[in-house]
Amino acid sequence: MKGVVIYKGKYGSTAQYASWLAEALYLPIIDIDSQPAEGLAEYDYVMVGSPVYVGKLLMKNWLLNNQSNLQHKKVFLFVVCGSTSGNNRMQEIILKKNVPTGLLKRMEAFFLPGRVVISQLSWFDRMLLKFGAIWERDPAKKQMMVLGFDGVKREHVNRLIKRALRYSNAEILQ
Repeated sequence: MKGVVIYKGKYGSTAQYASWLAEALYLPIIDIDSQPAEGLAEYDYVMVGSPVYVGKLLMKNWLLNNQSNLQHKKVFLFVVCGSTSGNNRMQEIILKKNVPTGLLKRMEAFFLPGRVVISQLSWFDRMLLKFGAIWERDPAKKQMMVLGFDGVKREHVNRLIKRALRYSNAEILQ
């Protein structure tokens, strides 16, 4: 089974997860900001990584533009974000708003904790976070928005790696 890791990132968390996945599964890795993801036909499965930015997946347009290329492939989507850990309702909303319905039914989605380093954010992103913190009622979330956080850990991809290996091995045995 041939697979590939394709991602788009903004501040490094998604790139880190994509790198760990590619390394663990011996897959090629493509950052769509620096290299177009061409030749999808040669892959049996695709791991797609995207951060959430103001409720939108940065890979939303890519998923929309490539849904016909992904229609007959196994797609593992890993979504990197800070506020949806354990919040299944919010995860469903993000997926429904950002993933074409035909793909959503065929893919498996994994939500991974992200990282926010306030000093590395653009001025605009810092302002968005400050305004969001004003309206946030949960004190723990508010603190994360003001001080930043780092939830990026290698072990967060273990479940995704195991699932991809199970898929690859099941397909080989058939």
